[in-house]
Amino acid sequence: MKFLTASAAIAQVLDRQISVSEILNASLNRINARESDVKAWTFLAVETAREQATRQEEDCRATSPSELVSQFPLLGIPVGIKDIFATVNMPTAWGLPMYRDRYLPTEATVVTRLKAAGAIILGKTVTTELATAAAGPTRNPHNLAHTPGGSSSGSAAAVADGMVPIAIGSQTMGSVLRPAAYCGIFGFKPSFGRISRQGVMPVSAELDHVGMFARCLEDIRLVFEVLIDQVDTSCQDPEVRSPQSSRPPQLAWIKTPNWHLIEPVARTRLQQMVDALSHAGADINAVELPPDCADFWEITQTLCAHGLYQHHGWLLENHGSLCSPHLQAWLKHGQQVDLSTYTAALHKQEQYRVSIDTLFNDFDAVLTPVTTGPAPQGLENTGSPLFCGLWTVCGLPAINIPIGQTLDGLPLGCQLVGRYNCDRQLLQIAEYFWKQLLAYVD
Repeated sequence: MKFLTASAAIAQVLDRQISVSEILNASLNRINARESDVKAWTFLAVETAREQATRQEEDCRATSPSELVSQFPLLGIPVGIKDIFATVNMPTAWGLPMYRDRYLPTEATVVTRLKAAGAIILGKTVTTELATAAAGPTRNPHNLAHTPGGSSSGSAAAVADGMVPIAIGSQTMGSVLRPAAYCGIFGFKPSFGRISRQGVMPVSAELDHVGMFARCLEDIRLVFEVLIDQVDTSCQDPEVRSPQSSRPPQLAWIKTPNWHLIEPVARTRLQQMVDALSHAGADINAVELPPDCADFWEITQTLCAHGLYQHHGWLLENHGSLCSPHLQAWLKHGQQVDLSTYTAALHKQEQYRVSIDTLFNDFDAVLTPVTTGPAPQGLENTGSPLFCGLWTVCGLPAINIPIGQTLDGLPLGCQLVGRYNCDRQLLQIAEYFWKQLLAYVD
């Protein structure tokens, strides 16, 4: 039961095959067995979780489980929360040792919505320093000598290791999709603004996204529907394009100009995947990126550094000795971004959005690399977010799809990207894509 998905666990609760406490105990047993090696968590609220599970079991005895699940779609599901989301009764440290014991008086909207859906907030997961810089202690469950990626390191590792079925993360450049790829799970970054960022530590107002991790697409869809907020003023309007189900999706295969940076094992696997999908009947066409997007990485870094300094520059001035050299470098970069450079970056960001959007006049989604290869060895380097940058700066929905492993057991992934505000369509395409891949993935 320790590796049950949320969807499977809920189905078994409905059939009275398992109880909410058994679901929680499976998570806690796995954490007890593996946390000393994986180090995914900064805080665990075990007693609070047990109390909530007991109350939910009492509700199940008083009310039919089906009625409860209709009201609480995440009934009894343990969830990990990246430690940049405000939580009451749990410390929120942002990856900074100086905030290790800091408790905030409010909680993030995402946390509130998860609780309202019946989820059990099991604890806080490791983030890199300010979700940007120095890596935490988390290790890749597939090989403890390798990074799980970042900055949502603990969330990805906890899901991949079976500690929780679902975890929440964030992405400013590549902090959901990259760790999902390195850990061999699904990681979804919805369109910019589809999920509230209230109560989430800011990095960049132009780039920050809330994302989620799960071991199956059904769970990703389940969490997305819980978190999408059409009332919150920080969220965008609901999507305006209906999913197309009458034909196979048309996919643009974009290697990007940085294809040469991808390790041979990943290049081979990606090309084999594209060939296999095409042979199976998928409509895939090789496409080049628009030439006016060539400088996207510089612009992405400029916006990230500017935002980081605007929000957290005081750390450099007042607590520089407590910041890692990596964080100091980011903050100093942001300090040097003047108004004209920032304004020019915003203009380029809008230019990218318009240019990339034209791709979706001919294609339903983009298929593209997500990382330069498998998880790097060592814990200091969480890997490059390069292949996620353009889609993040454009605010497009994107999801990592696991595509197998290297010979030494390290996961590989690829990225599906959808049109802005067409998140449900992208998830539908991902389901089609995954079904086609099942016969291919080892």
